[in-house]
Amino acid sequence: MYRYLVPLLCTLALPLTAYAQADPWADLGTPTPEAADTDAQTQAQDMILTVFYHELGHALIDTMQLPVLGLEEDAADVLSVVLINELWDAASAEAKLRAAAGFWATSAAEWEATGEAPYYGGVHSPDQRRYYTYVCLFYGADPDARGELAADLGLDPDRAASCPHEFDLAAGSWGAFLDELYEKGAGGSITWIGDDSGKDPFAQMLMDEVDYLNSVLTLPQPLTVTLDRCDEPNAYYDPSVVGVTMCTELVEYAVSAAD
Repeated sequence: MYRYLVPLLCTLALPLTAYAQADPWADLGTPTPEAADTDAQTQAQDMILTVFYHELGHALIDTMQLPVLGLEEDAADVLSVVLINELWDAASAEAKLRAAAGFWATSAAEWEATGEAPYYGGVHSPDQRRYYTYVCLFYGADPDARGELAADLGLDPDRAASCPHEFDLAAGSWGAFLDELYEKGAGGSITWIGDDSGKDPFAQMLMDEVDYLNSVLTLPQPLTVTLDRCDEPNAYYDPSVVGVTMCTELVEYAVSAAD
């Protein structure tokens, strides 16, 4: 199921002048025209799903004992983009990428509004860097079709030139391990242990994603997924229980950020 892409080291889908006016930091947090056509709940669901993919990355690194040459948080971000590109059709994938990028832009703007410099002492990269990681890799996965998107989201032309190669490296790095899971076929290795009433659209979305993943792959050991209150807007993988928790406070923040 997983496809490998031919390296495209210096491909640009648009001439450099197409990027000249793009500046995503001029008005952070404002949805792009395409994103504005969807409601806040849909944008928030798309964003929450990208975070779930990030946490799934931590779970795979732990349970498969994967080598991580760099920060684990960055590796999990990379998997999130790979899965957005791999598992969704073009329009749905772009919507999820825009939701993720918009979230990091909003978070960066809120941090900047405090007057404090970005915090470089943590395990996560600063929000602006995470924004460009998502945008660059997604563009690099299909530069011929995503040049306008890259320009719209302010990807610098110098960085854009390397993005196809960056995505190729990301796809090759994660691809071999994802192939192992796909080759095992369908199974029930991921278990939803949250609300299954269908009344919470975010719980239903995550439960549907668990069902879909179980239909195409099998993890090396069982993984639980839930949506629960955490007293902070967060999401995390807990290796002691081999479980991913998506926090309702993060859902609330995502909805307010997209509103």
